[in-house]
Amino acid sequence: MDATTLNSQAERFLAELHRSPQTVRAYRADLRHLTGWLRETAHGLEREALEAYFAVHPHWAPATRSRKQTTLERFCRWALQHDLLDRDPTRHLEHPRLPPPHPRGLRREDIERIFAVIPPEQARDALLFRLVFETGLRIGEALGIHVEDLDLTRGDEHLTVLGKGSRKRTVLLDDPRLVSALRRYLRTLGYTHGPLFQATKNGRGGPLRYQSVQERWQGYARRAGVTCTLHQLRHSHATELVNGGVSLATIRKRLGHQHIQTTLRYAEVSDSTADAELRRWRRQRH
Repeated sequence: MDATTLNSQAERFLAELHRSPQTVRAYRADLRHLTGWLRETAHGLEREALEAYFAVHPHWAPATRSRKQTTLERFCRWALQHDLLDRDPTRHLEHPRLPPPHPRGLRREDIERIFAVIPPEQARDALLFRLVFETGLRIGEALGIHVEDLDLTRGDEHLTVLGKGSRKRTVLLDDPRLVSALRRYLRTLGYTHGPLFQATKNGRGGPLRYQSVQERWQGYARRAGVTCTLHQLRHSHATELVNGGVSLATIRKRLGHQHIQTTLRYAEVSDSTADAELRRWRRQRH
């Protein structure tokens, strides 16, 4: 496919693209940029040309290149379906490695606004989400907790969870409100062994599914007018620990990270915390 054909067929592709106006504009800009380069260099839409195209633009950030490459891949798949290409020139292009997104935690007051809209009769939901927020558990770990994994001995309340790689760890239950909620919840259960959080559909207990829990959390978040994913509860807990001066080694153990590099992603403290630490350091010197 030459540059002229690409230019004309790109508009057909965009017209059939069921995406937001912003995405369509970005795709159009990407395709026009490529078309202009192909025309200037007298190349066709072939694998070697695309490799040269990306090679002469080394200044593009990995995210920019990834977006442009995704645009071309989707156009080429569309062109193959419409018999405009006999092979996919993007098939063997190497995708750039994107850095993992920096975890974004929410302020406690925003998360408490979500907790506030959970109806009193939904004690299971309130406890599950509070447990994830106050301990930093992965949601899968929380759903896997059994009643017998809890030890609510006064002054030494903790639980045992099975994390990634089937690695067990002990998590301290250090929040009094959470411990009180756990004790109240346990008194309402009709069993002493089995999953702590069970589904109640049709009046029958069973494993509580991740998708169901996620949908319920998003419903509460919408009702509270707060944008917060379920996984951000874990991020928010880690952020609180960092801002509270807890060591990364302790945070790593708390969250069940295998590598300290994963924990380092949370090491961006707030301005106020950094300022307070610098003031303490300055006072100690004088």
